[in-house]
Amino acid sequence: MNILLVEDDSTTCQLLENLLTKWGHVVHTAVNGKEALDKINNLSIEIVVSDWLMPELDGVELCTRIRHHKQHRYIYLILISSLDTRKDIVIGLEAGADDYITKPINLEELKARVRIGERIVSLETELIREYKKNIRHNFYDTIRVFIHLIQAYDGNLGGHCRRVGAHALSLAKSHPDVNEDDYASIEMAGMLHDIGMIGLPNDILVKDRTERTGKQHEQYKSHCVRGEAILGDIDFLQPISQLIRMHHEQYNGKGFPDGLSGTDIPLAAQIISAASIYDNLVYRGKIEMTHIPDELHRIRGYHLSPELVDMVLKLNIDNIKAQTKRSVRTIPLDQLHEGMVLAETIKKKSGATVLLRDTVLTSHEIGKLKEYEHLSAIEPIVFIHKDSIKG
Repeated sequence: MNILLVEDDSTTCQLLENLLTKWGHVVHTAVNGKEALDKINNLSIEIVVSDWLMPELDGVELCTRIRHHKQHRYIYLILISSLDTRKDIVIGLEAGADDYITKPINLEELKARVRIGERIVSLETELIREYKKNIRHNFYDTIRVFIHLIQAYDGNLGGHCRRVGAHALSLAKSHPDVNEDDYASIEMAGMLHDIGMIGLPNDILVKDRTERTGKQHEQYKSHCVRGEAILGDIDFLQPISQLIRMHHEQYNGKGFPDGLSGTDIPLAAQIISAASIYDNLVYRGKIEMTHIPDELHRIRGYHLSPELVDMVLKLNIDNIKAQTKRSVRTIPLDQLHEGMVLAETIKKKSGATVLLRDTVLTSHEIGKLKEYEHLSAIEPIVFIHKDSIKG
């Protein structure tokens, strides 16, 4: 145990420090309550053994301040005093002390009471561990429910959200300024970033910005705030809901809903935005893979920060080059024609193979792919050898 011994008498302090160390504890010392508070703020103290009568800040006031100050963990407080009336003991306990020892100190009694403190602190630590474990389980169970909800609403949207979560996690792990503790929330926010789309008219989902009317675009813009509202009432999802609100903010300040710019946009929200943009470029089939670097450079410093554009390219350049070398195009399922040749094996989301690479598509196979896509069993985009595309 990490024990803080607070005692202004140097002889008594040295004696108790030696004993506590002998009993297997790591001991820190302070000569008054003020110094003790400073050490509590900077050290992981588990038990405090403090004298009552001390200069500057006495033991009772020390107990009061420790209890009033929010700690990351419970600190077990043992108060030692020559004041031994029932009234004095009650004052000490009401100030926040867990135990009270009167002077002269019986060393065996002190040892036993410190052991009680050990058991209490260990139990509290275990309870916190179990609580956090349950919170994590609830967190992931809730996330899975929402992911299934998005998938059930629209298979294409569900696929996009899952991929954005994966892209965002890769970016987060590659970014030097992202803390490892934030990886999970960034990934989950990526997977749920478009949950606010649920309930919007289907024609808004499939149209690009240039294809929407003014009214439709205003409806589309509402999905960020709608997504925040869906998750915001769940305490442990509030940080994720904030990222969802901000995933359409732009580096130049022309995004929505709040018009944030530059570093006012949290890095995690910028990462999710970058992941979503890249996925749309790859899977919407509006441009060829060879043109994706040019498109990313076009929005560099405008929609996304220069740093994130460079990171997206660095992480995905091998895939882009491979597709370019093979002269491959991404084609939506509803644009497939007989005679097209698959450039990549098509697999179900479960991992089962549907059609092998270099298969020449027939009407029967195209129909089968559309059936699987309708069941949300495969992605809505396939890779086709460019030289097999007519016209």
